[in-house]
Amino acid sequence: MERPICMLPREAGLLRRRCVRVANWGEATRPIGDLLDTWGTVAAHGIAAPQIGVLRRLFVYRPYEDDDEDDGGGAGAPVAVVNPKVIKVAGEVTDYDGCLSLPGIYGQTRRAERIEISAQLSPSETVRLKFEGYTARIIQHEMDHLDGVLWIDRLTDDDLDSLYTLAEGPVEAEPVDSDSAARPSPLKKVPLTTDDREFVSRSRRPLPGYALHW
Repeated sequence: MERPICMLPREAGLLRRRCVRVANWGEATRPIGDLLDTWGTVAAHGIAAPQIGVLRRLFVYRPYEDDDEDDGGGAGAPVAVVNPKVIKVAGEVTDYDGCLSLPGIYGQTRRAERIEISAQLSPSETVRLKFEGYTARIIQHEMDHLDGVLWIDRLTDDDLDSLYTLAEGPVEAEPVDSDSAARPSPLKKVPLTTDDREFVSRSRRPLPGYALHW
């Protein structure tokens, strides 16, 4: 069933809660179906369960490298990930971030360049998965959602000055309105208004220190 995306500040109570582990695959079946049904209604590289109001540790994503593929069950189809757990991370890179739950606002965050996780991809399959590049960023963004962490929490006070929205203008390589997505768009960056900047400042919950946290 298609579900609406939870937004700040309206559903902050859901978005800020830590999700619980999925006890069995049957418990995951309906949320996965709802995430996949919702997938076609948004421009996203990933959607996490709490973004549709389900406080379970699962999300769907599509590798960034598959962005131009068909969604008809081929390489570009979204993948469901259940009970993901970080094994290790390496490197560090700063790149675009944005979120369906905070639409229209973008910035840059520091995340690991490479990540390895364990997760269930089917009822009987627990695997180790390695990601790098922009797909690693997508995975980290969605896993943050499962702990009630939003991308704005990874900003420093100084980073608030570099946040922006998009408006019609010259073509630039900027993200579209999606979770952790970056692609060419006929839009230009516009600094946030004072009201929007204050809204982000009020809404974020900064992670302790200026480091990568898991």
